[in-house]
Amino acid sequence: MNAIQLPATPPSWHHLAATPAPAAPGQRVSIGLILLVILVIGALSFGAVRLNRRRLARGPKHQAPSPAPAPARSAPVSVQRPEGGWAVETHGLTKRFGTNVAVDEVELLVPRGSAFGYLGPNGAGKTTLIRTLLGLTRAASGTMSLLGIGVPAHRGRALARVGAIVDEPRFRPHLTGQENLRLLAAARGADADSRIAPSLARVGLADRAGDKVASYSMGMRQRLGVAACLLGDPELLVLDEPMNGLDPAGMHEMREMIQSLVEEGRTVMLSSHLLDEVERTCDAVAIVDHGRVIRQGPIDELTRGAGTVVQVDCAEPARAAKVIDEAGIAAGTTLTEDLGHRRLDRRLVRHRRVADDHPRRMRAIRPRRTAPQGLG
Repeated sequence: MNAIQLPATPPSWHHLAATPAPAAPGQRVSIGLILLVILVIGALSFGAVRLNRRRLARGPKHQAPSPAPAPARSAPVSVQRPEGGWAVETHGLTKRFGTNVAVDEVELLVPRGSAFGYLGPNGAGKTTLIRTLLGLTRAASGTMSLLGIGVPAHRGRALARVGAIVDEPRFRPHLTGQENLRLLAAARGADADSRIAPSLARVGLADRAGDKVASYSMGMRQRLGVAACLLGDPELLVLDEPMNGLDPAGMHEMREMIQSLVEEGRTVMLSSHLLDEVERTCDAVAIVDHGRVIRQGPIDELTRGAGTVVQVDCAEPARAAKVIDEAGIAAGTTLTEDLGHRRLDRRLVRHRRVADDHPRRMRAIRPRRTAPQGLG
């Protein structure tokens, strides 16, 4: 018979392999159930031993190390409040993505009626700041206003006077430039529709308005994006990397267009990683690194004293001076006749261009002094 009579007194678990589990008098338990109980108890015991060994190996718990202190912030250039107020104003603006701080307590002041550059390397948080200003993503903390109107509390009223391009302008390639603007104008009302032709002419695309966008160059698509912004007759334009992907001719056209928009009384805030283009285009700049604004102020104030003095030795100093002045490649020049050379106070002087154009007349071009005092 495949059953046994269990004793009334239960044995210790060490003897279960030899002695069956207890049961009430007269109760019969199968051998399979006894083996199952033995295996369960053995597994629990083995797990407890392993867990205890791991705890002993780890030792006592240690507190997580405190994060390293943040690097000291550079003091921003003092900026006087303009009469018309600020086009963009932020205080302590912060945006996080998990543990990553993309916008770190940004204090930003953009004067009205100016071209303002938000300058920094790729990944510095420039696009994130623009998206936060436009309400496309929510800030973690801080305050901000556009044209004196607080956002996001009054976002709709503020954005009615703002035109923006984020990342890059996107259009339906199978439609013409004019047809794309008509679709956008339909969402803005009758006034916007009446501005289509003037906007296309304003950005230099009147002759290509009937061509499909698929045939447009990158520079033409960027200008069409600006035309789309102008449909609402904005006071403030926010352009995200407008020089990106443009050839030198396209950069020149974009630069001239931005400057002409400012001359109309508009404010243009643009982000860029190109120092040279920001210096050529903008009146003021904020320099950002790892989400923090480390310096800001007028271009002239930030670059004052920063430059290189270049000594040019040549056979005809007067003629060299004329060539340099006509080329517009130096911030200033000083002619020292006794030494027979022309000295250039250079900020971003492309002296190689002069040498290439006049190889027989140039004897030597030597840097004399570097004074990087502007962004130190």
